[in-house]
Amino acid sequence: MKIIQVQTQAEAAGAQRISDMVGEGLRVRGHDVRTVFMYRKTDAFDGDPYADFILAGRPKGLPGQVRAAIGLAAYLRAARPDAVISYQHYGNIFGTIGARVAGVRHIVANQSGAPQTKGVMGLLSQIDKLMGMSGLYQANVVNSAWTEAQFDRYPQAYRRRIRRIDHGVPAPDGDFNKVAARAGFGLPRDVWLAVSSGRLTQMKNQIALVGALAHLPDIHVALAGVGPERDALVDFAASRGIADRLHLVGEVPTARIFEFLAAGDAYAFPSMTETFGLACVEAAISGLPVVSNDLAVMREVLTAEDGEAAAIFVKADADGMAGGLAEMIARPELMATLSAAGRRLGQKYSPARMCAGYEALLLS
Repeated sequence: MKIIQVQTQAEAAGAQRISDMVGEGLRVRGHDVRTVFMYRKTDAFDGDPYADFILAGRPKGLPGQVRAAIGLAAYLRAARPDAVISYQHYGNIFGTIGARVAGVRHIVANQSGAPQTKGVMGLLSQIDKLMGMSGLYQANVVNSAWTEAQFDRYPQAYRRRIRRIDHGVPAPDGDFNKVAARAGFGLPRDVWLAVSSGRLTQMKNQIALVGALAHLPDIHVALAGVGPERDALVDFAASRGIADRLHLVGEVPTARIFEFLAAGDAYAFPSMTETFGLACVEAAISGLPVVSNDLAVMREVLTAEDGEAAAIFVKADADGMAGGLAEMIARPELMATLSAAGRRLGQKYSPARMCAGYEALLLS
């Protein structure tokens, strides 16, 4: 089967990690899979032989968005795929419309968040609702029980297309040396280090983790990722006199993410909203004990099949993050318990199981 995956932007983020795994898994199963990005945001996929780009940079205003939409439709018409899998709000909308224009029979959308009611995101949610109810796409994938529950009040015409496929999360290929990992990212060798990864945005709330440094004078924090909040985080750390203990390593390519995680003593996740929290689950599976915001979805996904949690759940402010990290430092036995539970999550979130779920949808 010839399959095109539609993503909004090319960058090293969670949704793109998922389409990477789905594409690789379906190719192993004998399918021809490519991923098209509506625009190139970073160089994360420049060397990917299975990636294409509609626009070289972020579209500017409505004319740019129209160019991206028309370009995507033309791309799909030329490619003539048997199926389209779309991701993220814009990818779902423009990918579905473009696939319909191209005459594609099998269209699978992915929900990357709870329905919204206000602003641009509210408008996109309403468009998605109409598309799902009218059957413009055949299946609508959610990645957790929590996410599925967010659509409980939607009409049956929408909900009957929902299919739950939990994200697959890869395990590291081998063990990384902590000293070498820290050297590889220019991180201090002999300190207690909390790490975190993800887009530097207000919703990811890294400022709470940086603020925790003011309460814990003996630890350092390393953040992997890029985003609009970078300068604000640097300025905040400088104003609190903790800039020397904050380390920003920039965008980490997928091939090096487990090397980065190996540099840490613990993983901190203060994100304000998630549907799965891929980066956090990935860290837990690598063996890092986790301090996470106390979100219902994070309690769900960070609990192993035997019922044991792989994280301490705290309030997502500086005090909460500091308290969770301090508890870990004081209780090495707790860190070991959390680490063991995290590694067991690998059985729960098999990438092969995820890819089999997508293949079954496409062949049904």
